[in-house]
Parts: sequence; C-alpha cells; structure tokens
Amino acid sequence: MKKTILYLLLLTLTVVSCTTITISEKDVFDVKRTIDESFIKEQGASVETVRIPTKDGLSLYGWWISKPDAIGTVLYYGGNGFVRVASQHIIQAFLRHPVNLLVFDYRGYGQNNGDPSVDGLRMDGSAAYHFLVQEKGVSPHQLVIHGHSLGSFIATYMASEYECAGLVLESPITTIQELTNMLVPWFVKPLVRFKIDDQLKKNNNVEWIADYRNPLLVIAGDADKVTPYAMAEKLYNSSSTSTDKLIIIKDGSHNDLPMHEEYFTEIGQFYHDVFINIASEKKDALF
Repeated sequence: MKKTILYLLLLTLTVVSCTTITISEKDVFDVKRTIDESFIKEQGASVETVRIPTKDGLSLYGWWISKPDAIGTVLYYGGNGFVRVASQHIIQAFLRHPVNLLVFDYRGYGQNNGDPSVDGLRMDGSAAYHFLVQEKGVSPHQLVIHGHSLGSFIATYMASEYECAGLVLESPITTIQELTNMLVPWFVKPLVRFKIDDQLKKNNNVEWIADYRNPLLVIAGDADKVTPYAMAEKLYNSSSTSTDKLIIIKDGSHNDLPMHEEYFTEIGQFYHDVFINIASEKKDALF
C-alpha cells in the first residue's frame, strides 16, 4: 500500500511543478516494535505458536492466544505488510477483551514460504478458518471474523462463504478499482489510466457484503488517507443484514484505530452483542 501512495506522490510531482513538500523526522522513520510470546503472557493470556496447513502444502506460522474468561473467538486477517511480531497495538487491543484470538502470517510474509497472490491469500484465509473449527474445536456460532484493510477482502469473502457469528471490517476496501480512483488527485485523473490485474478485480467487497446476513461492524477513521472512510460508508450501505453498525473514529488514521478508546469500546460492545445477546436469543429459539 505504501508503494502505491509513493507512486501517486511522484506522479503528482511530475504534473505540478514548484511544489514544496515538507518532510519531517517522523516521515522518515517507520519503526515497528516487535513482540514475542512473552509479551502476550504478560498480558494475562496463554499463547501457542501453531502451524496452519494450507491445501497447496504450505505451513503458516500463527499464534493461538487463549484466555480463561473467553466468551468467544476472533479470527484476524491483517492488512498488507501485517506480521504477528510487529502487531503490538493490535494484539494488545484484543487482549483487553475476554476473547480468544488467532493471528497468523500470510504466505510469503514473516517466516512463511510461498509468494502472495489473490488465490493464495484466500487459501490462507480458508486454512486459518478450518484450523480453528477443526483443530481447536471453535464453533462457528462463537467465531467473529475481523479483517483490516487488504484483509477485509479475505474477511468478507470468508464470511460470505462460511458460517460465522459476526464480521468486523476495519478500514476496509470496496474494490481495487475504487481505491485507486480515490487516491488519485482530481487534477491528475484526466492524465492517468490504471491497468488492474484481472486477479485483483476478483476482489469485490460490495458484492460479497450483500450476501452476508449476520451481525456486522464497519469501523474506520476520518483521517485515513490510505483507505478513505467513504469506502466504509459504502460497504455499510451495501450490507443486507439488519444488525449492522458503522463507526467513524474522529482523527483516526489507517493503522492507529486500535489505539483509540472508542475502538476498544465499540469492539467490546460488538463482542457482547454477538457472543452473549445473540447467542442467548438463538438458544432460546431452540426451546
């Protein structure tokens, strides 16, 4: 995603001359603190390094994080560049809630073999889902799927194909075509044409979300310059479920939403509604 933004910046500079761009120290350094199992244990959770087998023979590294007071489980699909060891704020945000969590690295990321591709990441997403259901015995009725940015494609696709209790889309993307269109300044658009790979065009969250029927939370920041919150609004409006909610966090950007207290509150309320309220309603309906 950063390469895309850099490309568009350079493109803009070739069109507009005599422009001054201020570069501060914080723009230069991209620090990603790393964590390990000891960090998770210090937060009061148990952690197991797991290997998730894929249909094409890969074995993906992941962390299965469990808590004794868990009311449900979250399957997290990270965005472009996501790796477990550099996800301190993300994991910390989830550990504040009584939920189990599976985070893993896609093929070609971290220590994993393979090369990322659209079909490959879908295969990774399916492998993680089946690992939880088959190996860890997690009931789909107690499973929330959560996707951030690029991971929202995997999350929505999985939720439309497999059973789950709820879906969270964080800083989501509608389509690659719409994303590139939004990122290009209006005065450059007449001069720019994108040729998008057919494989990338296969990702369409607007279509997939229309087939999803369970509880949905769409959350984005109003200061997100990578995936503008207008896409979150469009997905929310395209949803067919009656139990959906849209949250736009003031001053929230693309990667810092887990550090906002509103994020913690809304995610927690969603878990309570899905894992306790809705589960109770379904149980009562059986009797």
